[in-house]
Amino acid sequence: MDSASRGEYKSVVYSGCSIESYGVSVCNLEDVMNTKTGVPRAKYQVWSDKHRFHELFYTLDEAIDKFIELKLKR
Repeated sequence: MDSASRGEYKSVVYSGCSIESYGVSVCNLEDVMNTKTGVPRAKYQVWSDKHRFHELFYTLDEAIDKFIELKLKR
């Protein structure tokens, strides 16, 4: 079982890494696209093929909350 805290997830994404766990992923599009131009204002992306979900979020808090919600659905 994954025991990472909400704060640890935020720290990892904020530092430039993406996270994938139980078929759910979260990333900062600026880091993935490696550019500051052309990135949508809602720059955090959460997606899951398993849950048929894809959404962009304006804040890291919103993205992490949705990531955890989907991850716990299994």
